[in-house]
Amino acid sequence: MSPISDNGKTTSAMDQIHPSQPQLVGATGHLYQGSITKTAIKEAALLSDNPASSLDPTKRTHTQNERNYFKSAQWSPDGTTILTSSADRILRSFILPPDLLTPPHPQKIQPYAIHQSPEPLYATTFHPSYNLQEPSTCLALASPRSLPIRIFSPFTADRILASYPLVSPTTEAWVAPHSLLFDPQEVNTFFAGSESCVSVFDVNRNGDGPVMRMHTTPSRRGGAAGQGQGMKGIVSALGLSSEGMLAAGTYSRWVGLYDGFGRGENTGVFSVGTEVEAEGGGGITQVVWSACGRYLCVVERASDGVGIWDIRGTGKRLARLRGRNAKTQQRLSVGVMGGELWAGALDGMVRVWEGLGMMEGLMDPNWEFKAHEDAVSSTTLHPSGSVLATCSGQRHSLPPIPELEDLHSASHIDSSSLSPLNTTSPLSPLSSMSVSSHRPPQPTDNSLKLWVL
Repeated sequence: MSPISDNGKTTSAMDQIHPSQPQLVGATGHLYQGSITKTAIKEAALLSDNPASSLDPTKRTHTQNERNYFKSAQWSPDGTTILTSSADRILRSFILPPDLLTPPHPQKIQPYAIHQSPEPLYATTFHPSYNLQEPSTCLALASPRSLPIRIFSPFTADRILASYPLVSPTTEAWVAPHSLLFDPQEVNTFFAGSESCVSVFDVNRNGDGPVMRMHTTPSRRGGAAGQGQGMKGIVSALGLSSEGMLAAGTYSRWVGLYDGFGRGENTGVFSVGTEVEAEGGGGITQVVWSACGRYLCVVERASDGVGIWDIRGTGKRLARLRGRNAKTQQRLSVGVMGGELWAGALDGMVRVWEGLGMMEGLMDPNWEFKAHEDAVSSTTLHPSGSVLATCSGQRHSLPPIPELEDLHSASHIDSSSLSPLNTTSPLSPLSSMSVSSHRPPQPTDNSLKLWVL
């Protein structure tokens, strides 16, 4: 029976305040609000005391009249660092302050270092041995368009430590993987997903190509590639279970399973588009295993739901988490931990589904909270499960702005623009800028936030 509110009306679980409502403890504030050019100027002023970690905005390769926004965020394995990717082709490293949980809140957070990419980035991931106390282990992997895969330190600007070319054997063109994944069992090995192929690289072989290629398409004679079963399309998502099963998802809405920690036989493929076509979906962007290695969460772009598949049991879809509000071609990543799935949405909400694997059929979110004033592009949980990181933003056009040289000669940056967002106040003036004088103002929010659970 639904509870009754003070005014006598029936309220649902979604209308109630969850007992563990997240508390905002850190935010970038208005630092990245505005165009790519303007945010470059503000960030350069903020990081001027750390030359090794900042870049001259006049030398940045991607300064233009386009609103900046966060595309993704992820935690380091030791939980000390957050690596973000933005529309300006910059990877930013945020180190959590030791007094993050000490009031006053929210604290202002800013990047420790930035890494400029000459081309758009398709995928990034941390090295599994990352430990902030040992600088030699602080490494990350990135896949820029039309360039070799590269390993770099998140704390040194524009320094490439090693590169790994992936070249098409037929056209000799550079291939940029759309997904990257380290093997936690063999930390010197990583997987790269590309067009109908998963390549395996050895980190110690700097400058060399893959040591192994696993083609996901079936051979014409029904041979090596899964005895005639397979899938075509760009491998856009990779996930490794605790039992060593590699899941590879494609933009063509197929999932392939490979045993032996990704080096064994193809144990099966299935399409996520054959269950209920009316549900729609624009291609798989994320595959996440449950801790037990039985259930696989399949996330798609342009879809309002997340599919839960019972891989080790029935091999069929167990449940569908609906009501996400993510009908967009933009990647909106989710976080899974302890039987819960946390997912951001276009309306700035983060919705939570509990009891993964415990129920069948359609599942509505158990509760939600307002995190941003724009699309939540990433929702990622700290390895301990006690802190949530969210980032936001989406592509918005802007009216013409002055050239970069004019911005340099403009008045100094107001320090209040670097203060954290006030979550109880109306939208800031920057957030209410309209895309066109003929259209109503659109709420915009390009920020990184930290929440304690």
